[in-house]
Amino acid sequence: MTKHLFRHYPGRSSTGLLILAFLLQSCASESLIHSTSENFNSRVGIIVIHHTSDDFADSLRVLTKPSSYPVSSHYLIPEPGDASYTNKKLEIYQLVPESGRAWHAGKSYWGGRTALNDQSIGIEIVNQTYCRRGSANIAPDSSENTRICFYPDFPESQMVLVIKLLQELVDRYPEIKAVNIVGHSDIAPDRKIDPGPRFPWQRLYRLGYGAWFDDETVVRYWDQFKSAPLPLRNIQRALNVYGYGIDATGELDEHTRNVLRAFQMHFRPSQVSSEPTAETAAILYALIEKYFPDQLEELLRVETPSDELAPEPATIS
Repeated sequence: MTKHLFRHYPGRSSTGLLILAFLLQSCASESLIHSTSENFNSRVGIIVIHHTSDDFADSLRVLTKPSSYPVSSHYLIPEPGDASYTNKKLEIYQLVPESGRAWHAGKSYWGGRTALNDQSIGIEIVNQTYCRRGSANIAPDSSENTRICFYPDFPESQMVLVIKLLQELVDRYPEIKAVNIVGHSDIAPDRKIDPGPRFPWQRLYRLGYGAWFDDETVVRYWDQFKSAPLPLRNIQRALNVYGYGIDATGELDEHTRNVLRAFQMHFRPSQVSSEPTAETAAILYALIEKYFPDQLEELLRVETPSDELAPEPATIS
């Protein structure tokens, strides 16, 4: 059963507020005529999955209490074995009503949409991932990683609650597309790494939640791209069509690497290299063929730059 947490405001009578609300509702119901329009849809079009990196008690405090940088989510799911979680049974915590705007996405982009807090449901999962920064001096423009991160597994009892919640959400919002069940790193790849490479996206897909590729389609594209590598511009365009906020510059810059990392953490967690490999491109184009088939032909077409001064596009390795 979902547990709801409500904030109480001091200095106001709860009884008085209830009476006032009842009177206002009574007045409103007498003066309104309801004629439901068919020309509308739900505010909710995206589900964003996060991990907290903190234990339950700290996560709950951060997500519900005022601070200099206030954040929240619609739901919080605890982790078994967490000493700060004192309930005997794992339960789903609702922190913000689904009709409300939780502050979980931040600066974000997905599928042509920005301001994703307005259009999404945020699910925070307690998972104490942590990172360490290296002590070596690395040039700012270097492609070398400046930190190493460690990702714990998501326990089975926790995933049972995640699956239960996703089922309830897709039942309530059937218009949510498979490609719009994403991770925080997908919508903010320059800032975020959650829910990380150990989150079981493929398992969720098999249960009916989210997107995944077909293996045989990947093999077909992998054979093709090994013999005829795609320009990086094509890969960038395909990533954008799938949903990521990226321009087709032909440059393997930091942002492109971050987008590739996010894509690989979601769809190829065994190969998180931030490099545009043939395997990564094959998975990407298998997803395009499955979910955006009308765009496939254009994304496979290789353009020759008309401007001779334009940089030659990088190719996948």
